[in-house]
Amino acid sequence: MAIMIPSYPYGYSPESREDDIFFGLEKLPNDYFVFHSFKFNSMKGSTWKEKEIDFLIYHREKGILAVEAKAGEVWCDHGIWRYASGIEMKNPFKQAEEGRWRIVDKLNDIQKFDRDKITDKCKILFAVWFPSITRNGLKNIVLPQYADPNIILTADDLNDPQETIDRIFATEVEVKHNKIQTNLSDKDNSFLLNDVLCPEFKIIPPKSYELDYKRKRFDAMIAEQSNILNYLEYQRNAVINGVAGTGKTMIAVEKARRHSEKGEPVLFLCFNSKLKEHLEKAYPYENVSYYTIDGFACKMCSTPTPDFDYLESVLLDFDDNKNEFPYRHIIIDEGQDFGQDRMHADSIFALLEDIVLKTETGSFYVFYDKLQMIQSDHVPKFIEDADCKLTLYKNCRNTKRIAETSFRPLKLDKLPKLFDSALTGESPMIAFCPSDKMQDVLDEVIKKSVVQGMENIQIVSCSPSGQSAVKNRVVNELYTQKNRKVPFTTVRKFKGLEADHVILIDVDKELLMKDSMLFYVGSSRAKFQLTVIADMDSGDCTETIKYFGSSVKKHNPEESLAKLLGCKLLD
Repeated sequence: MAIMIPSYPYGYSPESREDDIFFGLEKLPNDYFVFHSFKFNSMKGSTWKEKEIDFLIYHREKGILAVEAKAGEVWCDHGIWRYASGIEMKNPFKQAEEGRWRIVDKLNDIQKFDRDKITDKCKILFAVWFPSITRNGLKNIVLPQYADPNIILTADDLNDPQETIDRIFATEVEVKHNKIQTNLSDKDNSFLLNDVLCPEFKIIPPKSYELDYKRKRFDAMIAEQSNILNYLEYQRNAVINGVAGTGKTMIAVEKARRHSEKGEPVLFLCFNSKLKEHLEKAYPYENVSYYTIDGFACKMCSTPTPDFDYLESVLLDFDDNKNEFPYRHIIIDEGQDFGQDRMHADSIFALLEDIVLKTETGSFYVFYDKLQMIQSDHVPKFIEDADCKLTLYKNCRNTKRIAETSFRPLKLDKLPKLFDSALTGESPMIAFCPSDKMQDVLDEVIKKSVVQGMENIQIVSCSPSGQSAVKNRVVNELYTQKNRKVPFTTVRKFKGLEADHVILIDVDKELLMKDSMLFYVGSSRAKFQLTVIADMDSGDCTETIKYFGSSVKKHNPEESLAKLLGCKLLD
């Protein structure tokens, strides 16, 4: 993997496709340095001037390459370059060449009095990248004479740009009748990196920068859910559906907070104890009581274990106004989990709804995702029969690539809509190994994640408690890796929660083919980074690929399955 500066694309517009180019260049080997949005800043008199090279690629043995990127439909008419809209644009080849000369001028200015100049022993070239057109499509275009096809990259290079980039680096460069060959000493290399390339970049972010940037973006997306909150101010009962990451819990919590500020007591019900504990700790609002359905039954009936028959009779007394119900509003999160026959969910929740709606200001809201039914066999009837149903479509938790990977095994006819300006993010990683090697792979993944500055790491097992391949290293739901302890849990226990980096383990072919909903729930818990560790050999990968109606490419079933899931193979 190339050394990317910064480690995440800086300040691009989605239309530019600079993120796709960034992640394509990231696939270059680790002896390449790639600078995104390389700046040349200068002050002339009282005027500040700033010029930019979209991408600057440096290789010690090959040279420096300035790349200008132009996405979308572009065309040239009578020497004038235009966008598809007809608006005039700068000549991309002239821009790229100007970028090259700025580098040459900068180096010559710094080494003005040096006889041993880097410009005499380092190739400095330029190229143009059209990421929205294929190489075959380019052949059908009559380019201006100066637009040499040999210095053009296309959509074909996004997956593997090295061959084209190395071909450009191999171009002969002649200065004052001398052919330039890149031949840099250790001192030259250090000078280029430490005194020229890195200092000129607008910012070299600390490890935490990328995560902080992403969190701000996601916070802005959550604000987009305010429309449904405003609607609920006037709708006293509703069922709200949304896939993982659409902000259901955040909306539910915000609704509870608003009632709490008015001094109105709220009952907030969920299924998982971990989710309930997280909500109590993260959102300790004065008038909001968080319970699991089992905990609520024990409280209302004053019993050590849940008795739903008894709970139903207790609620009937409240419904008949024999007792005053202690809550004005009821909010239910992860409503699809309540479809277990033991709970009498349909009758109990019908009673709860009747009780609060009898008051003038009471409300009853249920949030659910029908794709996450891993705790029950069916969607509860009280959800199916709801009069007011709303749907959330916009993902505000995961990056696009994580969300897409989580949906892949579900065989959906159409992927749910993602947030229009969601972060593309890094491709999830996947490793295939036998169960007895899973600890070694897991240790290496944790180590790399920590080095990258990731602190919120969660190991999530697709196996039931006590059956994981790494169970011998787990004590009190903590996995020990040398002196580091990383939280460990199962998919069912972690449902409704999230982590910056989720490491999904104990994945196998049976899970992907027959229990894909569990994979969806587990992988969709990841906000910024997802790593999958699968106990699968080549035969398992081939069988899984065929199950999904695809075929093995290049006689490499592991790579083919990784691609099918939208993942990159872990080195």
